Amino acid sequence: MATSYFGKDELHLYFNRRFHSEFFDHFFRYYTDIATTYTLIGLAIFIILKKSWRNFVFLGWSTLTASLAGLLIKRSLFIDGHRPTYYFELRNIRLNLVDGVDSQIPYTFPSGHTILAVILCFYLCIQIKNRGLQLLFCVLMGLVAIGRVYLSKHFVIDTVGGSMIGLLFVILGYYFIWQSPNTKLDKKILAKK
Repeated sequence: MATSYFGKDELHLYFNRRFHSEFFDHFFRYYTDIATTYTLIGLAIFIILKKSWRNFVFLGWSTLTASLAGLLIKRSLFIDGHRPTYYFELRNIRLNLVDGVDSQIPYTFPSGHTILAVILCFYLCIQIKNRGLQLLFCVLMGLVAIGRVYLSKHFVIDTVGGSMIGLLFVILGYYFIWQSPNTKLDKKILAKK
């Protein structure tokens, strides 16, 4: 809704010029990878050591198919979509950029990090029934999307698109894998013989 009101350019410039600070520069520089890639690796190790095949297949299938769908969309439908840094550079508009964060040129839509963040959030929310923690996971997922815009890696619309793709595939995984009556999926991965 904000994108349709402000437009892609104006919305990005508004956030870029209004909310930069030294604290957030440091925070978002590292947060995205910690919240997505390292969390996925940690969860995968935990699942292999403690959980069932259902957990592993659900998280693996959701992550793999959603990431491949996002990559296919980026590289076929939106091949000419440039990241904000390059997009604004072509228009001679200077952005507030974070030192040490590399600029990228192509493939802005959808945000792959946001796809992964939604899947991880959904998985954690079905594992932990505490409403307060579920809300915290949703906030932490939202921070990934905000961080992608803050770092000028993506436009807001890219993170919204990534959220929708992640949600679509994690819901499909939930109904076809998590809710599957196949009892073989309930066996522990590292079952004692």
